[in-house]
Amino acid sequence: MLFKLKESFPAYYRYYGRRIAKKLSPTLSTVFENSYKKISIDQNVLDIISNKKISKKYILNKTFNKHIIEIGFGDGDHLLTQSIANKDVHYIGCEVFVNGLGKVLKKIIDLNLDNIKLCGLNCLHLLNCLEDSSIDQVFIINPDPWEKKRHFKRRLINKDFISLLYKKIKSGGNIMITTDSLSYYSHMSEILKNKEIEFEKIEINSLSPGDRLYDISKYQKKGIHKGRKIHLVELSKI
Repeated sequence: MLFKLKESFPAYYRYYGRRIAKKLSPTLSTVFENSYKKISIDQNVLDIISNKKISKKYILNKTFNKHIIEIGFGDGDHLLTQSIANKDVHYIGCEVFVNGLGKVLKKIIDLNLDNIKLCGLNCLHLLNCLEDSSIDQVFIINPDPWEKKRHFKRRLINKDFISLLYKKIKSGGNIMITTDSLSYYSHMSEILKNKEIEFEKIEINSLSPGDRLYDISKYQKKGIHKGRKIHLVELSKI
């Protein structure tokens, strides 16, 4: 189903960088074919984009009182760990990398998890199709830093993106962003100095071994192995 949607709506799946690293195994191809429609909310988002009469309230599973999104979940280690530990929370994992989507999709099926939905679209389309003040928390764990200066414009975190997140977060909710890139950390710090940023509480720290968001993803582990600090930016809506 994912590949048919990509063919029909290519603009909404477009993203800088690779979407697939290697050919999917026959097992993952079968999992996509048989299970992606059931676990994915892509069609719901695309329906809202193409037909404004469809309500945004249908994106979230309202049988849950708490909703958390992870943007760019990679191999899904953090997303899966959290969903297993918090069965009463609704999780949406948004990832454009097809290999990561496939791995997590298979684990959701194998573990019979019913509190996770996946989205393979560019996260901006997902966020724009959510009701305002509907999300409790957003995790963005080590997003692509796009280190070359000419690629800075490709970075996910910018003023407009922060403003969009503010609209979607409930009062009392927060955004957790980590990075091992000093350049990206400095980039975010400068953005957050803007007086138009609406988040009432902004905290910027370096994580240490034992901290909850330290050493929780493949890309974090690579940065730690190289001796880099893991920086945390936490934005809270009061």
